[in-house]
Amino acid sequence: MRYDTVIIGGGLSALLCGIELVRNGKRAAIVTTGHSSLHFSSGSFGLYNGAEPLKAVEALGENHPYTKLGEDIEQLAAKATEILNIAGVATVGDAAANHYIMTPTGAMRQCWLSVEGMVTSNNGTSLDFSDALILCPEGFLDFYTQFVADSLSKLGVKCKQSVFSLPELTIRRNNPTEMRSANIARIFDNVETLDALADAIAGQLGDEEAVLLPAVLGVDSQSGVKYLESKLNRPVAVVATLPPSVPGLQVQALLRRYFQELGGVYMLGDTATGYQADGNRIKSVYTRNHGDIPLSADNFVLATGSFFSGGLEATCEKVSEPLFGVDVHYAADRNDWYQRDLFENQPFECFGVATDDKLRAMRQGVAIDNLYVAGAALSGFNAVKEGCGAGVSILTALDVAATIISNR
Repeated sequence: MRYDTVIIGGGLSALLCGIELVRNGKRAAIVTTGHSSLHFSSGSFGLYNGAEPLKAVEALGENHPYTKLGEDIEQLAAKATEILNIAGVATVGDAAANHYIMTPTGAMRQCWLSVEGMVTSNNGTSLDFSDALILCPEGFLDFYTQFVADSLSKLGVKCKQSVFSLPELTIRRNNPTEMRSANIARIFDNVETLDALADAIAGQLGDEEAVLLPAVLGVDSQSGVKYLESKLNRPVAVVATLPPSVPGLQVQALLRRYFQELGGVYMLGDTATGYQADGNRIKSVYTRNHGDIPLSADNFVLATGSFFSGGLEATCEKVSEPLFGVDVHYAADRNDWYQRDLFENQPFECFGVATDDKLRAMRQGVAIDNLYVAGAALSGFNAVKEGCGAGVSILTALDVAATIISNR
């Protein structure tokens, strides 16, 4: 099988890179073993910590992925927002100034973009309402209304906490494994169930200015929040639950759907197992499901993620990239991989694949002509401390796509 580009990995980087390629007339295929780390996303995307992230990235060192981007960061960020919105992922936020989103534990965290309908604040110290009703499905253990209430009280918001139940939820409570966010959310893909929820909320609603719920109002679309607002005649917002996270599931599903609608090929449940090279170029990759039938392409994108996703592997002696065996930046002495204090800056967070200034993977210090790297597999950044994990995934993916399209 022949493609213009084969992308290995199925997360945020892979999907956005694939979408941008097929939008520009390229034939692209994504090979992914299974679900990505998007399923753990709380519905927000960070560009970089700080009030003004675009100014903060100007001071980054030469090894940071942002310094290797061939296009202006602000332009790439605007393109990312455009693609997300076209794909159906409605977002709020701006690259020029971070805003705050409420996390599953009730804390307010800076971010660049957040999925529309989440509890957000422009400054992290105030909200648009001063009185809220916080509701949780009865028996749902992955959302803690007290955490949310405690956080909101620090922002001057008076809170009332309660639970609700519906016949569809009663059935699922008979099996604790069914009372998970994704299973509950699928119930609310049905508009009749949303109507029943609106009636249940109205029966408990007093003078509260807003209604807050866990993010379980449907998987197929983001329309649940606005629908409830139309029924209740007041603001409704949601807070992400403990994983699996419905906002992340929605982003994954919407981006995949858009990629396939554009003509992209999405090979879910397949794993790249080997490759064939000709000199300094990759000719094809082999996958578990296709056996000895190679996937040939002019270009390849490695978007397999970091340790969590299996894109990097660590033993007691070394860190490696398991598919192509390309160069990886890591400390030679294992004692330099970590700090004993868990909350210190952990060096291993910066480990990743070595690339040139075009984000091409290196082998023995030489860039491979047609193998690009995007996202968490890259070296030189600390997603946890810098708050840039999603930003690196998104912007490097779009930059790699632009390089392939223009052959710059």
